[in-house]
Amino acid sequence: MEPPNIITSVAVLEAAPAIVTATADVRVNLAIPHLFSAAHLCRKVGELEYANQGNDFGEFWHDILANASGALFTAVAAVESYANELFVDHEIIFPELKLEVMAKLWELYEQKPILEKFDFALLLKGATAFDRGSSPYQDVFIIIRLRNGLMHFKPEWFSAQEEHAKLSKVLAHRVTRCPFFAESEPLFPRGWTSHATVKWVIRSALGFMLEFENRSGIKPRIALFKDRFDAL
Repeated sequence: MEPPNIITSVAVLEAAPAIVTATADVRVNLAIPHLFSAAHLCRKVGELEYANQGNDFGEFWHDILANASGALFTAVAAVESYANELFVDHEIIFPELKLEVMAKLWELYEQKPILEKFDFALLLKGATAFDRGSSPYQDVFIIIRLRNGLMHFKPEWFSAQEEHAKLSKVLAHRVTRCPFFAESEPLFPRGWTSHATVKWVIRSALGFMLEFENRSGIKPRIALFKDRFDAL
């Protein structure tokens, strides 16, 4: 949560004792809370995986799916929230730009895809752009694609997969298969749900935001909390 913004203050010095009143405004940022939520859900996946090791696939997997999906959704939400916070705080982040210019630019970019917002922010800061074909940019691109695949899910028969097969291929070099599925299980939509994969999701989101701070030269925000994600 942001520090209170004092809007008005009144001091009455004639009374004994003196009376001072103030009106404060409050704003909540959710990038870090979202990432904390993702870490909490990640640990739940680890607990469930450990408690059921050696067991065949069963009802417990639905709890794994719930927690793994929740961790993925909130990790992506953290990245998007962080991007939006940067532009809401444009007077601090982009002090070199006139307020009316920044307001117009944000009007044009507010509905852009998440990663385009970061590309734009680096451009405005005159900073080195991300390499789109390597980590951490590519990792976050993939977790957003996985999130979108689940959010806008369309069923496909295993024997006639098209879009599911494409996403499984994208995931193949990044994720660890859930131990409760056979090797024949496609990585999407179910096979990705391992504790190792969920840890990768969160560390990818965290690493991307940390790299953005390094490249942009802005005052650290995410870096202040990075040690909180050592144990997943």
